[in-house]
Amino acid sequence: MTHLLSFPIFLSGRALLSQAISINAELTLLLDAQCRILSSNTAVQTFLNSTAEVLVGQNVLTLVYPEDQATLAGLLRRSPVDVSVENVRVRVRQANGEWAWFSASSVSFLNDPDVQATVVQLHPEPQLHDRHRKALWDMAQAMSSTDHLTEVISVLLTTGLQVLGARAGSLRLISTDGQHLELVGQAGCSDRNEVLGTQLPLELKLPVTDVARSGEALFLSAQTFQVLYPDIHQRHALKFQSAAVLPLSIGERLLGVLELSFQQNHDFGAQEQTFLQMVASLCAPALDRSRLSEELKREQDWSRAANLNSSDIATVFDDQCLIRYESGSIERILGYAAIDLLGQSIYSLIHPDDHAQVQAALSRLSPGSEPITVTFRCRHRDGQWVWLESIAVDLRHQPHVSGVLVNSRDVSVREETRTVQQGILDRLTVSERNFKRLADHSRDLVRQYDLDGSVVYASPTVRDLLGYDSEDLLGPDPLHHVHEEDLPALQQAFQRRFTDTFEHEKFEYRLRRRDGTYLWVETVFKAVRDPETQAITAFIDTSRDIDQRKQAEQHLKVQLDRYHHLLDFTASLEQLRDPAALTAEALQKSLELTEYDYGYAFAWSASGLTFEAQAGLNSAPISDFMDELRLHTFTPLVEQAIRRGEAYFAVDDQAFLDPPEDVPRLHWRSLCVLPILRQGTLMALLVFGTSTRMTSSQDTRQLLRNVAARLSHALERRHHIEQLNISREETLRALGLALEYRDYETKGHTDRVVSFTERLGQALNFLPADQDALRWGAFLHDTGKVAIPDNILLKPGKLTPEEWVVIKRHPTIGYEMLHHIPSLPAATLEVVLYHQERWNGSGYPDGLQGQQIPLAARVFAVVDVYDALTSIRPYKRAWSHQEAAEQLQLEAGVLLDKMVVQTFLNLFEADGSFKSSSPAEVSYVHS
Repeated sequence: MTHLLSFPIFLSGRALLSQAISINAELTLLLDAQCRILSSNTAVQTFLNSTAEVLVGQNVLTLVYPEDQATLAGLLRRSPVDVSVENVRVRVRQANGEWAWFSASSVSFLNDPDVQATVVQLHPEPQLHDRHRKALWDMAQAMSSTDHLTEVISVLLTTGLQVLGARAGSLRLISTDGQHLELVGQAGCSDRNEVLGTQLPLELKLPVTDVARSGEALFLSAQTFQVLYPDIHQRHALKFQSAAVLPLSIGERLLGVLELSFQQNHDFGAQEQTFLQMVASLCAPALDRSRLSEELKREQDWSRAANLNSSDIATVFDDQCLIRYESGSIERILGYAAIDLLGQSIYSLIHPDDHAQVQAALSRLSPGSEPITVTFRCRHRDGQWVWLESIAVDLRHQPHVSGVLVNSRDVSVREETRTVQQGILDRLTVSERNFKRLADHSRDLVRQYDLDGSVVYASPTVRDLLGYDSEDLLGPDPLHHVHEEDLPALQQAFQRRFTDTFEHEKFEYRLRRRDGTYLWVETVFKAVRDPETQAITAFIDTSRDIDQRKQAEQHLKVQLDRYHHLLDFTASLEQLRDPAALTAEALQKSLELTEYDYGYAFAWSASGLTFEAQAGLNSAPISDFMDELRLHTFTPLVEQAIRRGEAYFAVDDQAFLDPPEDVPRLHWRSLCVLPILRQGTLMALLVFGTSTRMTSSQDTRQLLRNVAARLSHALERRHHIEQLNISREETLRALGLALEYRDYETKGHTDRVVSFTERLGQALNFLPADQDALRWGAFLHDTGKVAIPDNILLKPGKLTPEEWVVIKRHPTIGYEMLHHIPSLPAATLEVVLYHQERWNGSGYPDGLQGQQIPLAARVFAVVDVYDALTSIRPYKRAWSHQEAAEQLQLEAGVLLDKMVVQTFLNLFEADGSFKSSSPAEVSYVHS
């Protein structure tokens, strides 16, 4: 073959160059600078089925496969002058319309003014079937040289990509459940999103799943791909345009699916389709063989590991009982190497005392018979004896075994435990015999329980305690006779016995006797443990009668409850101030402490009884009682008890009215009349009753007498306190009036400011104690004026500055005179000391301002100023209410507390009289 470059270099000119290429056997073209064909040789007829004249003027790129046009154009652009560049591979359409691969090279003469052309030479590559044959041969060689699944997969994917020019490929195998395609290999996929998923259900509508279901290969050009699978094609259109999907099958059995993806449109010719199916047919057995090989290797590895680490020894011996096989686990259990025992008799290892037992067991073996189990001792390599439990099966009729197969496991611990347990059972039998002998003669009820809680023994004492026979208490429900109120706590306690740390527990509860009554018992529940293993083997309990003790405790509890109620009652009497509240409290506490159902309180006077309070049940009894009193009076016996201050008790067959009422009474079946005295004078009656017959106990009667005594004492003490308060009030008022009489021109000032401060304190929501302190401050606010000389205090004219200094001393003098009196509260003393202080700090004696001035002093200051404005003084007339109100509003927030002033003025009508209804209370911060 003559190459273009072999022509003599002295030839020149385009004509000469055209002549030179015309005689070249290979397809050769002469191109101008725009890649247009100037001339060609006769090979175009052979390769392109065209003439040189037809090609003249055409762009050479129109002859090349679209995907390869850029490759050829790059070749032409890179060609230097007179230098041949490296060949490139491009596809050119052949005479039969198919695309064939050519190796292209070029030489440029564009810079030669006589030529101004480029020579392109196209050399056809070997035929496709030759490449396919070589690829199949290489694949067969590669797959026959390996059994590794991953290597087979790699060969399969690499061949598909290299031979067919595919961009990417993936291989999926059918899952073990036959419902999925699992990804086992991929190539050419740079992005994870290019792979549909590692596991695809077969019911999906995808090329790979469709091929898996149908078993038929699928060749998808770009147009077919877009029609059949538009969503997938649109998603991957930028990277994949066409695909080939091939089933990998052996006969009717599908192994998996091979998928090859192409970047550009690829029309799969019949030859390519045949080749791809041959690749699939070649690879399927290789895949199956490699997978089976790996599974076999895994099974062999598992068998080897199980053989070495098994807890059982596998042994095969022949008809003469000679060992033909030993598993590796024998070294771990008996210390021998497996090879050391081959050819030895099994009886050389078995304890002599167990030979007969083993021989008897083996004699029962025959082909096809059930396996036999025998336990015996076998000698360890170091000389000790190990208990083995062996299962033997006769496989002498099976050629691959030809012997007896024995699986043996170490049961030394179990046998030793069984021996110990048997000794324990023997001792336990003796112990139980002794236990029952003692329990049968015990005064306490003794019961024994199984681990599941069933009662298996009850001592005969149960008849004396509960009236049952021993058999009546046996069974799975040990709590059947427990009182329902005690059952929840006992169930919880009963469950605690199952913990490992349980030893014993004591609790008290009630058991039902045969006659339906209940008996209090104290039970000690205890675990019985094995002395060797300390495991719980049973439970026992002993129950003793504590009924008398519980009744004594109950009685004591009732007494204590009554005592505590009485203490609470005494404490409440100390806190209550109103006599009616004292009586109502006594009524309620008496019902809590006694068996009576209802009670009523009546005030006593010369005109008769007046209803005051009730407690307990409905009001029907009081209606009956008042109706009876309108028609009757108390009997002389009841009257006598009342006059003496003694309680009177009666039941339903005893009349307490005169003339006698009908008995038995519908209400007041049992009755108590309790007189309440104060300083020997009857003040009230407490009457208690029941709607059923009841005889009050001595404890109840004594308790009611104590209630009456405490209530009488509380009423007396309250009366004394009231008298003392009245005396103190009058004393304080007298002091205020004494000061008023000395300063006769301010007559009535004390009573007026007291009245004003009471109304203003109520409007400001003062507590009762604060009201008292405010009122007493109003009485005593000018106490210090007793020390002011008459010539200053009674001076009708204007005071000098020196005289004002003396006058300003009267708050401090009053405080010094009064602060030693312990019964005067702090607020009273604050009124005396600070009632001349002013909101802006201009007052005296300390120049306090704002809320530094105590609230009581601020309240009284407003009242004092108002009374001074509306009273006649030597130096002024009495102002009207309207004038005084206007002046107070001017001074509000300057000299006086603005909120207090506003609240005070809200108390009055326009004419200066107090409003009939008090204004809404004002919430004021007491600082």
